[in-house]
Amino acid sequence: MPGDLVPVGGSVVGRGFEISRIADARDVLVFATGSGISPIRSLIESGFGENEKIDVNLFYGVRNLQRMAYQERFSDWESRGIKIIPVLSRPDDQWTGQRGYVQTAFSRAKKVINASSTGAILCGHKQMTEEITRALVADGMPKDKILTNF
Repeated sequence: MPGDLVPVGGSVVGRGFEISRIADARDVLVFATGSGISPIRSLIESGFGENEKIDVNLFYGVRNLQRMAYQERFSDWESRGIKIIPVLSRPDDQWTGQRGYVQTAFSRAKKVINASSTGAILCGHKQMTEEITRALVADGMPKDKILTNF
């Protein structure tokens, strides 16, 4: 009936990304695994990355293409200035793209990090966020330029 209260279970996970901390970045590295792509999708579709002064690379890892959400949006995201690097940990034989985990794909990419002008956004598996954070800090990136939503 109109006016009835409807109980809603569960809780909201995550607190969003403090984008203002990387507002001066020229390069932004985005890492997502599994369902961690959902907050990243919201970020992209809210206009993040559309400034042609920044270079945004999204490393997105899942088990296989059947588990890769939002594939139908990739061309739109790329038209917004997001370079997408899909990474599959268990691809079929037809897959010609990156294999393994996001953190190994990132290390293989040998992306030179200018720590003073680079920011990072991480959302996904704990092991990935820890390993990427260690790699970025080792490359000289300040921890306050590495954003997570938890």
